[in-house]
Order: sequence, then C-alpha cells, then structure tokens
Amino acid sequence: MLAVGLHPVTPRSPTTAAQAPTLEAACRRWPARPATTHAGVTTSYAELWERVSALAGAYRWLGVGPGDRILCQLPTSPEFLVAVHAAWACGAVHVGADNDLTGTELSRLVERTEASVLLFQHLPGAADPLAPLRPVTQAHPGTTVVVHGARPQDERHLSLEDLLGTRAGPMAAAKAEPPEPPERAPDDPALLFLTSGTTGTPKGVVETMAALWAKVAYFADAFGPGPDDVHLMYLPISHAFGLKLSLTALLSGGRLVLLDRFSPSEALRLVTEERVSVLPGTPTHLTLLVKALDSARHDVASLRWAVAAAAPLPPPLLDQVYAKLGVELFYVYGCSEGFLVSTTERDEIYAGSVGTSVFRGPPGTPPDGSVAVVEPYDHTPLPPGEVGEIVFGARQPVRYWGEAEVATEGWYHTGDLGRIDDDGLVHVVGRLKELINRGGLKVAPGEVEAALVRHPGVADAGVIATPDPVLGEAVCACVVPAGHPPPDLAELRAFLGADLGRHKLPDELCLLEAIPRTKIAKVDRAALRGLVVDADAPRQFWRAR
Repeated sequence: MLAVGLHPVTPRSPTTAAQAPTLEAACRRWPARPATTHAGVTTSYAELWERVSALAGAYRWLGVGPGDRILCQLPTSPEFLVAVHAAWACGAVHVGADNDLTGTELSRLVERTEASVLLFQHLPGAADPLAPLRPVTQAHPGTTVVVHGARPQDERHLSLEDLLGTRAGPMAAAKAEPPEPPERAPDDPALLFLTSGTTGTPKGVVETMAALWAKVAYFADAFGPGPDDVHLMYLPISHAFGLKLSLTALLSGGRLVLLDRFSPSEALRLVTEERVSVLPGTPTHLTLLVKALDSARHDVASLRWAVAAAAPLPPPLLDQVYAKLGVELFYVYGCSEGFLVSTTERDEIYAGSVGTSVFRGPPGTPPDGSVAVVEPYDHTPLPPGEVGEIVFGARQPVRYWGEAEVATEGWYHTGDLGRIDDDGLVHVVGRLKELINRGGLKVAPGEVEAALVRHPGVADAGVIATPDPVLGEAVCACVVPAGHPPPDLAELRAFLGADLGRHKLPDELCLLEAIPRTKIAKVDRAALRGLVVDADAPRQFWRAR
C-alpha cells in the first residue's frame, strides 16, 4: 500500500502519565492566575486544584481505585474538568457522556462500562429534573450516583457540591489529599471517548494518558497558545475535540471561558467582555457568529485563532471569517480514535483541504500518522484524485471498550471518504456508510455538499438519497438559499458540472430554511430525510426532467 504521510502525532517529550504535563503542575506554576470562567464566576488555578483534590479524596473514601470507570454526564463546565482530573488522580478511567441522555441510555452506559460512579447533572426546567436517574438506580444499585446542581432526592445519592466542599455537607470538611497517582502501564486506559453514534450504537474508544498528551502537544504546537490567551469553549467537552482543546488551554496557563450551550449572541458577548483570543468553530458555528456580528455591540479585536473542524469551509465563509473575525484558522480533521491531520495554511483551506502530507513512505510500511486513500472494499491503494476510504497508519491497534482491537495490516480504516490530490492535499468528502447508490454508481453526499456551498447563492447544503423507481436512489440536494431569488436546479447542475461527474449531479432540489445538524455540526441526515418527506415542512421541491 502506498502511504502518504502527514504530521506524525507523537509526544514532544513525555511518554508516560508520570512524565506528562499535568494540571497539577500548571496549578503550582500559576496558582493565582484565572483558570476558568463559567456563568460569570472565575476560578483560579489554585482553587481548581483544591476541588480536584477534594473530589479525588472523596473518590478514595468511596473506594474508587485504579481501572474503575467513572461515568460523567456533566455539561461543559469547570466541574467536568475537575471530574476528569480527580478520576486520573485515583488511577480511574474517565468516561464522558452527553448531557441530555435519557434514563434508559444512561442505564445502558453504566452497564456497558460497569461504572462504579455516575456524575449526573440535573435537568433545570424539566418537570422532573432527576427522572433519568431512576432506571440507573433500579438496574444498578451498586453504582454510586453523584448529583450536581440540585439536592439529591434519593438518600442513597450524593451531592457533588458536598464532595467538592463548595457547600456545607457531610464531606465539606473532608479535605483529604488525593491519593498519589498509581503506577500504570503505558497502555492502561485513562479515558473512554464515546463516538457520536450517528450510524448506530456509539463505541467506547480507549485512550491512554501518553496518547492523550500527544494530541494536546500536537494542538499546542499548531497554534502556540500561552498564558495570555483566553479560550472560549462551547463544544461538548465530553467529546474528544472539545476536551483536548480545553486541556490545551489549561496546560498552557491560559484562561478557559466555558459556555454550556452555544448561542452566537452569547458567544460574541463573551468574546467582547472576556477578551477571548481563541475560539472553536465548525462551519455552522462560524456562519452564525459572522451573521450575528454587530460592530456597534461586539469587539472581536482580541481574537487571533479559530480552531475549525467537522466539515468543509466554503470560500465565501472563509472570506468573512478572515475579514470580519480577524483570525487565523487551525483546521483539523480527525476522529475519536485519535488520528489527526491539520493545516493553518490559507491556500490549503481555500482549496477545501484539511492539510498537506509531508511524508511519502514506501509501499507496505505505514508509520504512525501516515494517511492513504484505498478502494473501500478490497483496500487496494487509489491514485491521486480518486475518492476512496481514508486510512491511517497505526502501529498500535485501536481499542474499543469490550470489543476486539481494530487495525488491518497496520492501517486503521476510518469509514470516511476522501481523496489525496497531486500536491498531497487531503480532502474529506463524506462517510462510506452514507454513499448513495445511484443506478449502481456511488455518490458521496459530502463531496456534493462541498461543491454546493461554493455556489454564491447557497448558504448551506445537505445531500441525501431519495427513492427512485428507475435508479434505486436519487441524489437530492437540500439547500438553504443565500439570497433571493434562490438558485434553481438547472443552475446548480450547470455549476456543479464543472467539478463533478454527471452521475453526482443532483436529481432533485429541495429548498429549506435550515439544514438540521448534530451537536458537532455534522449534517443530521436522518432528520434531513424527515424534513424532505414531510409535506408540512416549509420547502420548495424540484425534480430534474
């Protein structure tokens, strides 16, 4: 297999948890500096470590030991970060979960991970904010439940505020020092990242401490954050991308401003008032931020970096981001399994690429971090320009919790579709499982979407398959117009025909007010299909003749 490599993801110096940079080291170096700001409250590094120590001491009191799993369902907040580090202080494995899971989903996760502790965020505004805990308590009486944000209603449950010592309670005075982190093997789990699960049951990706610090070092090397930076975080930090960006901020001595639910107006207010210099941004977030930006109310002069991921950035959006936000972009493609490629070069980002490869290895010798594109079914290497499955070189197999290790002959198969051009630029065009079978010819929705958003009359786009009596599946382009009049189907087919094969051109056009997206801003194709077939949805629909 011809390997086309890129920036290898390896630690700069630490290779074990004991040698790695830690939050404790950052807190000892910058005790008086502000570490986090959330809901108007700023916490210093010293205060943050006091809470980690208190919670780790409470875990020891509860009997948590090395290898135990702690399931954390808290939102993007300082308490989530405290929970992560307290788990590591006991040698436990942190498992992050989405904040809005149902009781049934939570119970299944507790069972699947055999969690000894569940950290639960009550649901403010809900008729019964602690209702999701009942299935967990009934099915798993041996799991300790710790509630944040409300007094527990069940006497068997504990209060996180009590354990942290931030409210008077049975543990408030228990200021036990956290246990010394136990000696652990380099391949011992430190984290379980739950994949998004858009194509089925999410997997638990096992991350070691050494691998985690390698990714944090990779991010830090890319855009050079320092103690004077203020990082805004509104992505879920239960996910790999949000957590690693948050750790990058704290381990470099910066201040992390946390917003538990994205709102463009609130994000811009925080940028203005907190003098934010680094923000994360999927194309959807960046589009909404640029649209909501009001020079009379918002001052974005402090911004210097936006860290973008999840989908292609159309050139009209890039023009606005560079001009109106005044940032440089650190554009990342990666997966929860830990493989990354990125770029900060404007010309590469404008070309629709996620980065350029810097290494070309000999056939059959995949170094860690190398990337190639292969035919999806027989795994033969594809020449430059051909769309196939993106694979990464992996000397160490990818591990999923409770499942077999994954890597075929030293390569990890991402399930993503992409191509590598003649200049070594990597382009991501979609998911293998999302391929549309149009009369026996395969069409990647992401490739068509990336071309659609380059049309000046298209603000956003999503592509799905619709039933067709002749072709089996037709290509349906769902478009949010950028103005009036909107582009029609013939115009879009003519525009796309310059770059896409005839079988990839949309057979149908559906105009919508918005494209539904997941929490990490990917097109929610299930929801989109529901909108297209729903006759009551506000839309216009055309079919090619």
